Amino acid sequence: MNIPEMMQAVQLEKMGGPLVTRTVRVPHPKTGEVLVKISASPVNPSDLARINGISDEQDINSFIPGLEGSGTVVEAGKGILPRLWLGKRVACSAISPSSGTWAEYMVTSAGYCFPLPKKISDEQGSMLLVNPMTAVAFFDIILNDKHKAIINSAAAGALGGMIRLLGNKHNIPVINVVKNDLQAQKLRQDGARYVLKNTDADYTDQLRLLTHKLNATLALDPISGSHTRQLLEALPYGGTVIVYGQLSGIDQGTSLRPLVLENKKLHGFYLANWMKETSMIKTVLNLYRVRQLLKNDLTITVQNRFPLEKTQSAIDTYLGNMTAGKVLVIPGL
Repeated sequence: MNIPEMMQAVQLEKMGGPLVTRTVRVPHPKTGEVLVKISASPVNPSDLARINGISDEQDINSFIPGLEGSGTVVEAGKGILPRLWLGKRVACSAISPSSGTWAEYMVTSAGYCFPLPKKISDEQGSMLLVNPMTAVAFFDIILNDKHKAIINSAAAGALGGMIRLLGNKHNIPVINVVKNDLQAQKLRQDGARYVLKNTDADYTDQLRLLTHKLNATLALDPISGSHTRQLLEALPYGGTVIVYGQLSGIDQGTSLRPLVLENKKLHGFYLANWMKETSMIKTVLNLYRVRQLLKNDLTITVQNRFPLEKTQSAIDTYLGNMTAGKVLVIPGL
C-alpha cells in the first residue's frame, strides 16, 4: 500500500484545549510495532481524562489523543507478530501519547492489535477494547472473588449495559444506579430488575436496603467524589468499591469509618494496568470472549460520527448526552 509522508491528526491548540487538526508526519513502526490506517475511533471518558492530564508544553506539541480504534495494518516492523498482522483489519490501542487513534495513521505495538472477524464492522470493532474489556475484567474479579451481587454506577452508559449483559449471563444480580426518570424507564424496558435513581431523596436508604437484601459486596464506581462515600456506606460488612473513573470531576476525600470499622475496601482500576498484569494467554481468552459478545449479543449504539477536523464537536456531542450512545471520529468522513 502507498503510504503518504504526511497525514492529518488531532492535537491540542494550547494547554487545556481546544482540539485542532494539523498536518504531521506519518510515523513508521519499529521492531514489534505496526502502522495502522485508522478507520474509526470512539470518544471515551478515558480519552478526556488523558487530554485533561496533559500539562507540559513539550507534550502538547507532540500529543495525539485517542486510545482505541480500528483499522488496517499497512506496515510492519521486525518481528513475527507484526508480519502476521500485515494487511489485516484489527482493533487497536495506543501505546504512546505521540501516536493516538484520532489521526489517519497510528503506530502501536503489535501486541495491542487484535484481528477482527468479518462479522464485526470497523465501527463496532473500534469499540472492542476499552469498554468491553473493562466489563470482562470486572467479571473476572467478580467471579474470582465470589461476589453474589454488585452495584453498577452510571448504569445507563455503554459500559453499564455491558455489565448488565454479563450479569445476566453469569446470574449475578446487578443494582443499576442512574440519575433521572428517562434513564430508569429505559433500563426497566430493557429488562433491568433493580434500578435506583441517585437523585431521589431516599436514594441512600434504598441503596443500603437493597445491597443488604442481595448481599451486594462489590460496587463499580466511575463517578468518585461523594458517590464513592455513598457506596462505601451502603455496602454490607467487608464490601469493596472499585473506582475506575472521575465523571464527577471532584477529587473528594472519602470517610475512613467504613474502611476502619466495617472492614471495607477501596480499590482503583485502570484497564492498561490490568492488561499488563494479565498473562498473554488470559488476555487472548478475554479478547475471544469480547469478540463473541460483539458477534452474538452486543451491538454498541452509535449516536453520531464526525470527521477528524470536527473532533472538538464530537467531544461536545458526547458530553451533551453520554447515554445516547457512542460518538465516533472517522478519518476521511
